[in-house]
Amino acid sequence: MNRLEKLRAHLASLQSRMTTMLNENPEGLDETLSADYDTLEADFDATRADIEKTEKRMKKDGERATFLAQTQRAPLVEGVVVADKEEDGASYRSAFWAAQMRQPLTDVQTRTLNSGVGSEGGYLVPEEFQTTIVEKLTEKSYIRTLATVSLSAATTNIPVEGIDGANGWIDEGGTYPVSDPSISQVIMKAHKTGRIILATDEMLRDGFTSVENYIAMKFAKSTTKAEEAAFVSGDGVGKPTGFLVDATLGTTAASNAAITSDEIINLWGSLDEDYAANGTFMMNRNTVLALMKLKDGNGDYIINKGLAGEPKTLLGRPIVINKNMPDIGSATKPIVFGDFSYYFIKDRKVMEMKRFDEKYGDTGHVGFRIDKRVDGKLVVPEAINYLQMAV
Repeated sequence: MNRLEKLRAHLASLQSRMTTMLNENPEGLDETLSADYDTLEADFDATRADIEKTEKRMKKDGERATFLAQTQRAPLVEGVVVADKEEDGASYRSAFWAAQMRQPLTDVQTRTLNSGVGSEGGYLVPEEFQTTIVEKLTEKSYIRTLATVSLSAATTNIPVEGIDGANGWIDEGGTYPVSDPSISQVIMKAHKTGRIILATDEMLRDGFTSVENYIAMKFAKSTTKAEEAAFVSGDGVGKPTGFLVDATLGTTAASNAAITSDEIINLWGSLDEDYAANGTFMMNRNTVLALMKLKDGNGDYIINKGLAGEPKTLLGRPIVINKNMPDIGSATKPIVFGDFSYYFIKDRKVMEMKRFDEKYGDTGHVGFRIDKRVDGKLVVPEAINYLQMAV
């Protein structure tokens, strides 16, 4: 029995126990039974949230596997169609890293490599290497595991439905009402982030495999830091637009230094139930620590802890701790609650790498300049609500 099956079996057991408890006590639960029932109900809500999160991860994993199994069209770079490296990926990868290591190239390798010259004089990285970086980004990301992530070869227009149409009641032979939904578009661009990674001469002499892994690890780590900060609060100027920029005000705290249990409940209740069903709370660790001390009207802590003592759920919904979220303070937005699948991330398929030999030669290093282009936007602002602190 896999983990998901165990969770579902546990959920069914909890439901059965709660139903039995209610059926055996038709006049109502006494104080002891009521406490037991509340414990079972909290466990039920936490388990259901765990199941939903697990199912979502499995669905996205299946979608990634399906995408990677498909034959991709060649990306377009400044009007030039680049060779489809998926068809001869092994030969391109071999030629690419041989060139990066300054190894002698055969005529076949030279022709293969020339098909991947990028717009800025570097070489397009092999798709396998790019996939490795995107996977590493997902492993370390707060947002990517919740957001809708896809690859694109060009600027993308995403149609977003606004106010929906409505049905009318029609008499026999009557007229159908005209009620068209409003449609807008969100444009996903390609903002570039990158760096120069230094490798020692000794490292290069050890073989290209270690260098490939080293560059992937370093670039993924620094790119994740840059992206995650932008996905939260980026202003959209030369970088993605963070969800805090476009999210909807859910509730305002009375204080600029503290949050109450009622204000958390108001934030939860402010989100439309269509989005709340898949809602996630997000905040930084300092805010979580402040909330862990809050109790409801019954004297119970409002945050339900997991088996390891880590904060797990709040009002039955999962908590994601994101260090890029602001602290509690004057006019800040320290907590959001919403459906993050409406935050769209578009990765561009094309990545380039260029090697610099002489620039860092005096220190015995070689520089590898690598960049990645991405955009992120909350396409439905009402899908995520935030708590605003007082000024």
